[in-house]
Amino acid sequence: MTQSSATRLPEGFIFEAANPPPNALHFHAPEEGPEGIFCWTGPGAEAVLNIRIDRRYPLRAWLELANFGNPANRDALSLIVDGDLYPLMRRGPGQNLLAGPILPREGDEPTQLVIRVPHLHSPPAEGHRAAPLRGIAIKRLSLIPPD
Repeated sequence: MTQSSATRLPEGFIFEAANPPPNALHFHAPEEGPEGIFCWTGPGAEAVLNIRIDRRYPLRAWLELANFGNPANRDALSLIVDGDLYPLMRRGPGQNLLAGPILPREGDEPTQLVIRVPHLHSPPAEGHRAAPLRGIAIKRLSLIPPD
């Protein structure tokens, strides 16, 4: 990812499930399956990332999923960027979603990304231990300038 010469902040952000940032909140540990490496969100309905990124220009968010969790999440997911709501819309036949354009803003303070997952589920519990609540299985989240 390149850096802006005016702000010295990256022009984009990429969350990879294989290497989640240490400040990521409400994400389960990475797992691996037939669809690759992914992280479930949860146990709450909002997963949070605080990032430092150049916000002087519009951005687009691309979310690549391994699993929607509850099927009701297919058309109900949203991204909240610094308090502004952006619906995540499906693109194509797969499990990829798009939000934006995300409006620019002044300043270089951190940007807060919240992935809102309204429908949580629990995988089947093994033994007597309660299974953790999960939302969606994220492979990758990119916040980048539009092409």
